[in-house]
Amino acid sequence: MEKLQAADFCERFDPANPLHSEGRRVFVKGVGTVSAALLLGFLGGCEELEEAIRHRPIRRRLRTGSPEVDHAISLYTQAVTAMMGLPGTDQRNWANQAAIHGVFAHFNYCQHGNDHIFDWHRAYLFYFEKICQKLTGDRKFGLPYWNWNQTPDIHPAFLDTTSVLYLGRFNNSMTGSTATITPTLDPIFADANYYTFRPQFEGTPHNTVHTYIGGTMGTAASALDPLFFMHHCMVDYSWYKWNVELGNNNPNAPAWVNAVWDHFVDADGNPASTTAAVTTLMPLLSYQYESSAIGSYPAVAPPRDEDEYRKLEKRIREGADVRFDISLRIRIAERVAASIGKPLSLQTTVKPEDFARIVGSDAARERIFATIQYAHLPATSDFAVRVFLDLPSANAATPISDPHYAGSFAFFGTEAPGSADSAAGHLHRPSFLVDLTATLQRLKANPEFREDRRMSLQLVPVPFGARFEKEDTELVLDSLDIIVTPVIVRSAPG
Repeated sequence: MEKLQAADFCERFDPANPLHSEGRRVFVKGVGTVSAALLLGFLGGCEELEEAIRHRPIRRRLRTGSPEVDHAISLYTQAVTAMMGLPGTDQRNWANQAAIHGVFAHFNYCQHGNDHIFDWHRAYLFYFEKICQKLTGDRKFGLPYWNWNQTPDIHPAFLDTTSVLYLGRFNNSMTGSTATITPTLDPIFADANYYTFRPQFEGTPHNTVHTYIGGTMGTAASALDPLFFMHHCMVDYSWYKWNVELGNNNPNAPAWVNAVWDHFVDADGNPASTTAAVTTLMPLLSYQYESSAIGSYPAVAPPRDEDEYRKLEKRIREGADVRFDISLRIRIAERVAASIGKPLSLQTTVKPEDFARIVGSDAARERIFATIQYAHLPATSDFAVRVFLDLPSANAATPISDPHYAGSFAFFGTEAPGSADSAAGHLHRPSFLVDLTATLQRLKANPEFREDRRMSLQLVPVPFGARFEKEDTELVLDSLDIIVTPVIVRSAPG
C-alpha cells in the first residue's frame, strides 16, 4: 500500500467531500492509497479527515414521524426546486441529471442487465447528493431511502400535488406486489455470490418497483421522478446491507474493480469520474446509512470501535475472488416468441442422468438456477413473469404459495421490436436468474414426484393491475437454460 503523509493529504483534502476535488485525485490512484488516508484520522494524522468521516451525512429510512427525515425531505425539496430552476446549459439542471440515466425513448449511461448496476448507480447517487448539498448549502444532507419492504406506501411528501416531488404514478404503494415481501427477499439476500445475487435482485425487486409504481418511474426516463432517487437509495442500501452488514464480498477481479464511470458532474458542474472499486468504499467515507430491516435481516449497529472499523474497511477494500462457475448447463429453449396473454410451458429434453444429477444435487454445495434471456425489452412492461417448475397448468391465477413456484422477475423500460439502440451505445438485453433449488427440494419430498420423466418450466406473465395494457405484447425468449453452480461461502481474501 502506498504510504501517504498526513500533511500531504490534508493539503489536498476537502472535508466536505472526501472523494472529490484534490482529495479525489488521491483516491483514484488506488483503493489502497485511500485506505491509508482513511486511517490517518484514527492514527492522529489528520483531525479534519477523521471528523469528516466520523460525521459524514446520514441517509435515513424514509418514514413519517421523524424530525430528521422531515428535515431531509425539506432539503431535498429545496434541491429539486433549485435544479429545476437552473438553465439547460448547466449539467446540474434537473432534466440534465435525469438524462444521464435515460430519456423516454431509450436508456443512456445507466447500467442494467450486467454486473455493474450497483456500482454505477451508487456513483450516480453520490454525485447527485453532492449537488443537493451544494444547492441547499447544507453539507450534512443525506438522501433518504424508501424501504419498500418495511414501508410499502410512498411517503406522503411525494403525493402532494402542489410539491415538486409529485409526479403522476400508476400505484402509490407496493402493497399487492410480491416483489418486496419478506418471502421473496430472504432467499435473494441469502445468496453469498455477488454474480448470482445481483441478477436476482435486479429482476425483482429493483425492476418490479420501477414498473409496479409505473408512470415515468417505469421508463428509462425514471430519474425525472423525484421518487427515483429514494428507490435507488434503497437499492444502494440493499447492496450495502448485503456487502457490509451481512458480510458478503464484492468481486476483486480487475475487469470489475477497474470499470470507469465518467458520466457525472460534481457539485460545481465540473466533469467527474470514478471506478467500481472506489464506489465500494463510498459508504465508509462519504455517507452512512441508518440501518433498518430488510426481510428477516434486522437493523445492524455500526462498527463499535477503531479495530472493528479497520477490519471492515480492509474486507470491503480487498473484496474476494468471487466467481460464477457453471458445472452443468442444460438448454431448454431458444428463440421462442409468445404473447404475454398466455403462459409459456417448455418441456425439457434433459437426459435421465442429467436430470438425476439435478434432482439429487446437494443444496449445501450446489445451487440450481433457471437463466432466462430475452432478445429485447417488450413494448409494454406492466407485468411480472412468474416461474413455475413442472406445473403445465400454471396460469396467472396460480398463487405463489404453490409448491411449484420458483420466483419472478419484471422488465424495466420498454422497447419496440426493431427500435434503435440507446444513444450511449450499450444495449440492455433483459437477462434474469431464478433460483430453482428450494422448489426442487419441495418437489423431491412429494411421493408422486418421479425422476424418470421430463421436467418442464412455465413462464407465466401476470399483470400488475386487473388486466394487461396490451395483451398481444410479444416476448421473444432468446434462450432458457438450467444451470448448476457451486455454492460460494462468504470467502475472505487470501
